[in-house]
Order: sequence, then structure tokens, then C-alpha cells
Amino acid sequence: MSLQKKLTRWKEENLLTQEQCEKILTFERKRTGNTFWRTAFIIAGLLIGLGICLLVASNWDTIGSAVKLVGDFTILGALFYTAWWCFTHQKKGLSELFTILSFLMIGATIGLIGQIFNLEGGWRSFALVWALLGLPFVVISRSLFFNITYLCLLLTGIDWQFWENILDCFFRTDVAQCIAIAIGTYLLSFAGKKLDNIAHKYTLLPKALEKLMMWLTYCAVWGMALQGVGDYHWKNKFFATLLAVLFAFAFFALRLFTAVRTQNLTSFRRNAILVEIYIFILFAGAFSNLFMSGIGFILGGLSILGMIYVFRRTSRYIKTMEIFK
Repeated sequence: MSLQKKLTRWKEENLLTQEQCEKILTFERKRTGNTFWRTAFIIAGLLIGLGICLLVASNWDTIGSAVKLVGDFTILGALFYTAWWCFTHQKKGLSELFTILSFLMIGATIGLIGQIFNLEGGWRSFALVWALLGLPFVVISRSLFFNITYLCLLLTGIDWQFWENILDCFFRTDVAQCIAIAIGTYLLSFAGKKLDNIAHKYTLLPKALEKLMMWLTYCAVWGMALQGVGDYHWKNKFFATLLAVLFAFAFFALRLFTAVRTQNLTSFRRNAILVEIYIFILFAGAFSNLFMSGIGFILGGLSILGMIYVFRRTSRYIKTMEIFK
């Protein structure tokens, strides 16, 4: 249902006045418009930055080292000044554009200096130096996507095996290590949320940390818990698999409890549905042989229809729960 229809319905039920409806509609249109333009500026910045890199790369061998350095620092200084001017004059869209361009140009400058002077060091050193030098531009940015991307770069520079450890939760046999990773990322997400309550007006980095770490926690929990799907894991690693499944349910229970405590209906609904999906996956994995037949496909289709019915009933029931005010 669109916002306009919702407002009309609420007005008919005497929940809102005409003046309140107009204020809400004006606010939402303004917020949506700002998000659209900011996103457009970010995409434009990425395309321009990529185009400059491709243009320079196509003529790289014909340009002297001195010309490269002078040209690079000239462009870098111009971007710095433009980003500062846009920020001080509250040009939000242009500020995001030139902030991203400046950040990308810092990375290009590091790479150029390293190539000209034959500096040693791999991707880890490059990513860490780039992240540290580009930190001021990330701090002033109000793009959550840009902040999350920056954190990915920073984590790669600090520990390049970080992402490998997360992915290994889908295949790792050491469940205890996967649980440690999930707990660690969850605690980092919790810390990011607390910091965001203090620093939200100044920077989005804590919020980006909260979101990124929570996503990684879900990845670790799901990857670890899904090792219990299928006969092979149940027969050969029963206790480890059981521990993973119990930890997954404990995690979802914690998320549901947190959603109730913070009155976050959306989070409660999503996690409730994730629990139902996980139960269905466990059921399908335990009876996987049954589904590999004509009757099995029919049962699979009926199961999906049953899941849809349960999801819709769950969503409607959650909306009527008195614990959410």
C-alpha cells in the first residue's frame, strides 16, 4: 500500500488530521528525493573516477614520471578544495560526489607513487595506507554504502584473512571457531550501535560498523548452522552439528528478544521468518531423499505453499501482538 493511500485511510479513521497528513507527505517526498539525488551523485562519482583511470591507463606509457606526479597532485588538490567548498556551503549531493572522487584519487596517488619509485608492498599495505589517508573524507560522508565499503577496505588492510574466516564458516568443521567468529562480529555490531548513538550527527562510521558486522554475524551463523543440513554431517559430526544448530536458534532468540525490547517490529518479523525458513531447511535436509522423486516435487511445492501461508499468518499475528506499541 502506498503512503498516500495509508494517509488517506488514517485520516478517514481520524488518526491523523489533514495538516498532519500533508506534513508527513512533504517530509517523505523530501527525504526520498534527497536519497535519490545523493545516490545519483555517488554513481556519477564512481563512473567519473573509473573513466579517469581508464583514460590515464590508455596513455600511461607515453606520459613521463614528472608529468604524472604533477598532474596527479594537481587533480588531487583540486578535488580536495572542491570537496571542502561543497561541504562548507552545504551542497550535499556535490559534497558526496567530490568526497568519493577525492577518496578514490588518494588510492590512485598511492598506487602511482608506489609504481614510480618501485616501492615494495602488497595489497594489504596499499589498502591500509589508503584507508588511513582517506579517513577524513569517510568521516564527513553521509553515505552509508560508502562508509561500509570503506570498512571493508580497512578490514582487508588490517587482516586480509578476515573475509576468508567468514566464508569458511560455510565449510569449516571447527564449529567452536565459527561460534567465536559470530560472537566477535556481534559484539562489534553492538559496539557500533552504542557509538552511533553518540556520534551519529558527526559521522556514519559507527552505524556502518553496526550494519556490516551484523550482516557478517548472520553470514557466520547461517553458514555454520547449514552444515547440519544433509545426512553426511548428521552421521559423522553429530555433536558439532547439534551445537551449531542450537547456537543458531539461540542467536535468533536473542535477536527476537532484542527486537521486542527495542520495539523494533520490522526486526522481529524478519527474524521470525528466518527461523521458519531455517526450520524448513532442516526438515528438507533431513528428508532430502524423499524429495528426489515425482511425489517429492509435489511435496516440495506443497511445502513452499505452506511456508508462504505460515509467513503471512506470522506477519499478521506479529502486527497484532500487544508487546509492540
